[in-house]
Amino acid sequence: MASDIWNPDAIKQIAGGWTDDEEKGFFKNEKGREFTVGYADRSWPDALKYGFLSANLGGSGRSIYNVQVGDTIYCHIAGHGFVGIGECTSTAVPMKNFTVMVNGTATPVVDAPWESEEAKRNLDPNKEVFIGVAWKNFVTDVSDAYWEKGMKTVPLVAYMLNDKMTHQKVREHFGYTEADD
Repeated sequence: MASDIWNPDAIKQIAGGWTDDEEKGFFKNEKGREFTVGYADRSWPDALKYGFLSANLGGSGRSIYNVQVGDTIYCHIAGHGFVGIGECTSTAVPMKNFTVMVNGTATPVVDAPWESEEAKRNLDPNKEVFIGVAWKNFVTDVSDAYWEKGMKTVPLVAYMLNDKMTHQKVREHFGYTEADD
């Protein structure tokens, strides 16, 4: 029921509509924020290959809409640790509208060849949303993820931490500085 009430498309229609560029202006991000984005039960190799993260709109998945262009993303995979740092390059859109580059051609992510076709099949195209990410520093194998005692995460999809120590440790571990942007 809440998803019916807070449906962004319904709100847009009720408010009289606006263009995509106007909508981006509503959320203009003057100073990039830092988000931890949980990425569980999805293909990390494909997220790296095509530059994205995604979430199912069930549960806390809607929080991925809070991540805006220019925000720094610390990608965390539960049970492993932090696997990458990147910058959001496009805001959340439904799977059917998200495109990736395949051999120099913009291709819908649903039609792109994935390293894990099974992972792609497991996504519900009617509920999955994607954000674009320019990966700055990362590990290719989740078994190389970074985690140490005392770090903090929250069981949500996308959130900002009050604890600055965790992001600082991740930056140091990955050798990431603002100059990497």
